[in-house]
Amino acid sequence: MSSSTGDNRRPSPIPRAALAGLIAGLAAGLVSYYAINSVLGLIIGFIAGAIVGSRTVLLMHKAREQDQ
Repeated sequence: MSSSTGDNRRPSPIPRAALAGLIAGLAAGLVSYYAINSVLGLIIGFIAGAIVGSRTVLLMHKAREQDQ
């Protein structure tokens, strides 16, 4: 009796998006560091990778919600 049909809540995609952004940022930062050979390339690559990685996870979550 403690469960109702409205309690089917899914976990937030935010922690998964943050982790994906961190991993993608590290990968992109390392690639750009070796391509450009500067710390500025590392920073720019990390920021760009983090943005793209986290946005991808959030967009995939939104698309899954619309499919159901």
